[in-house]
Amino acid sequence: MNALYTPRLQGRKKESLQTQHEFLNLLRLRHLHWMNSTDNPDIEQLHEEIAALIHKTTDRYHHLLDALHEQEREEPRLYPVRQRVPDVVKWNR
Repeated sequence: MNALYTPRLQGRKKESLQTQHEFLNLLRLRHLHWMNSTDNPDIEQLHEEIAALIHKTTDRYHHLLDALHEQEREEPRLYPVRQRVPDVVKWNR
């Protein structure tokens, strides 16, 4: 196991991938909107091709996120779950 691998790092990685997935999906939707707002067939085709490429990329992101979630479920927990420390500690006097 890589010494730099920690559950926290893995969580940040998944969060970043999810954010990128959402951004790309928004960008794809924008291209679809722009495709419908032009009268030039060449520009319309370019927007459609770009939207299709972005859709393919977001689909791969989705598969990657699913694989990471599945891996997380299958791996045994190597690190203990952190216990919440009480805000107030009672001292015996």
